Amino acid sequence: MRRLIEVWRSTVFQKWVMAITGVMLGGFLLAHLAGNLLIFVGADDMNAYAVELRELLHGSAIWVMRAVLVISLVLHVRAGIVLAQRNRTASGGRYAVTSYQRSTLASRSMLLTGLLILSYVLYHLAHFTFGAIHTEYYHYIDSMGRHDVYRMVVESFRQPVITILYVVAVIVTGFHLQHAIASAFQTLGINHPRYSPSIKMGGTLLSILIVIGFISVPMAIIFGLVQ
Repeated sequence: MRRLIEVWRSTVFQKWVMAITGVMLGGFLLAHLAGNLLIFVGADDMNAYAVELRELLHGSAIWVMRAVLVISLVLHVRAGIVLAQRNRTASGGRYAVTSYQRSTLASRSMLLTGLLILSYVLYHLAHFTFGAIHTEYYHYIDSMGRHDVYRMVVESFRQPVITILYVVAVIVTGFHLQHAIASAFQTLGINHPRYSPSIKMGGTLLSILIVIGFISVPMAIIFGLVQ
């Protein structure tokens, strides 16, 4: 037991926790984006997808996915805080002279952007998943008696405050991903001078595409392309 505790507390293990949970969260992000983009297909397809997701494995799959998501998010943030504290201690504290020759703004702000993303995720879940806030947009029912996710999204993003918060959160997420993708590959041992630059470039490109994909939804609603 003591050995397991020592392994759990080790910096290497915490980096692995951050990398693996980061990959899982990234996979969820891509799946979530695919679902969001159904808004361009139409209300029937988007609402049907939402019903299928809720009823998968008799309704248990969605709760398993939510549990995995929450656990991954908690472990990811915890590992980030632990590693940030250890890095600060190793560098001699916040007042020590720090060299930024090899670091980037994205890498130095990972903890901050991670906490901002966590805050928005909680708000986002309260809004679109549980209907605890902005309840006026949550209880729409379509002509087939299904939860009208399509209309909920459209009406929500017609509100400037909701849209601004969403766009800012997506940009912060992309900024976080820019460093996180390359860092995860490195932690998992996928690192070589020959292809590491390509991984870094690919991570940046993927981050940009994810940002564009998510932002395209509220922008299309604002400009009347989706109604």
